Amino acid sequence: MTWQEPVAPRDASGDVLAGVRVLDLSRDLSAPYTSMMLAELGADVIEVEHPLTGDETRSWPPMVDGLSGYFATVNRSKRGIAVDLKHPEGVRIILDLARDAEVVMQSFTPGVADRLGIGYEAVRRVNEDVVYYSLSGFGQDGPWRTRRGYDPIMQAISGHMSVMGERDRGPVKSMAPTADVSTAIYGCAAILGALFRHERTGRGDHIDMSMLDVMVSTLSVVATRYLWTGALPRRQGTENPARVPSAAFECADGRYLQAVPNQRQWPAFCRVLGHPEWADDPRFATPMARVEHAEVLYPLVREAMRARTAAEWEEVLLDATIACGPINNVAEVFDLSQVKHRGILQEYRMPDGRTLPGVAVPLRYAEAPSRIRRPQPALGEHTVEVLREIGRTPQEIDRLLADGVVRASVSETVPAK
Repeated sequence: MTWQEPVAPRDASGDVLAGVRVLDLSRDLSAPYTSMMLAELGADVIEVEHPLTGDETRSWPPMVDGLSGYFATVNRSKRGIAVDLKHPEGVRIILDLARDAEVVMQSFTPGVADRLGIGYEAVRRVNEDVVYYSLSGFGQDGPWRTRRGYDPIMQAISGHMSVMGERDRGPVKSMAPTADVSTAIYGCAAILGALFRHERTGRGDHIDMSMLDVMVSTLSVVATRYLWTGALPRRQGTENPARVPSAAFECADGRYLQAVPNQRQWPAFCRVLGHPEWADDPRFATPMARVEHAEVLYPLVREAMRARTAAEWEEVLLDATIACGPINNVAEVFDLSQVKHRGILQEYRMPDGRTLPGVAVPLRYAEAPSRIRRPQPALGEHTVEVLREIGRTPQEIDRLLADGVVRASVSETVPAK
């Protein structure tokens, strides 16, 4: 067989993260989502999987023609290699890759990376200025450090489920993986901050990212309300207890419209609903008065909103500059003219010529936009390519493949003898 030169060595373009190499030892959703964001900002992300099993999410639904949409969502735009991290030669490969990486990422249970010989101190010995990102459910220290944390668990433990759902019903989990994705976004910000500091000082850092920390942080004003008043937040459905009225109102056609008038818009909202007298009613005239009399006001607004369809209300409310929007299903979201205009839905081409849709990373730079750069890698797709880049000879690569230390996909060529 003949050797083919690497498809995408370090990019010399003007991308935000051009020239940055990321070694991604993570798995599942959150940290891989972070590294996908870095990849679509221009970083060369090398994703590492186990030679036999690969990432567990390769078998998670939705499955289309043998491809996992779950895996594709968080692993596109990366190169993929398959290395046995429990084999001494596999560890040497990882450390050789880490030597030339600006960022190393892992999401093992705290302590596991150290036992494998690829923890922060081990990597720092070969790359003193590395930005090393450790993701875990509960952090690298503390009494819960070894507990496993998955998105539903984090939504539950962090208090998020306790405030989600209808007032008189049980707690609700968000179908969107809010703990995973929130942590991924925080992770991306943390890594970009560490890279900026590295540019200024030449020093790396060890980022200890905890999903629990993130979810407690994202309670935001809900947490402040409790900390300042001592009152436990209640489930409110679509209502905002600090801003009345702010809720989803059923309309004449059975659809729901979320409306959020502010104080300046309150008189116009009352006029549009056909009740201008509400604007001067002392029970409703100020934000605090409306909060105090929410139990009176909400039934009145709900009755008024049933007079027109959701589309009719949306038109008249927007004409009055009152913030509102229908509760769309996912199909309706991707049919919205604004979503289409913004290009949040992109397509990328697979090796067999098929195109697949993907939701773009919403980081917009005028001169260096993020974009989907390549499809998700097959298991071990770039193993030979990357090994050659770190100086492994054709004979060494053949031996590593034969010994099961690494794996190459069937489509990848191997070095010629």
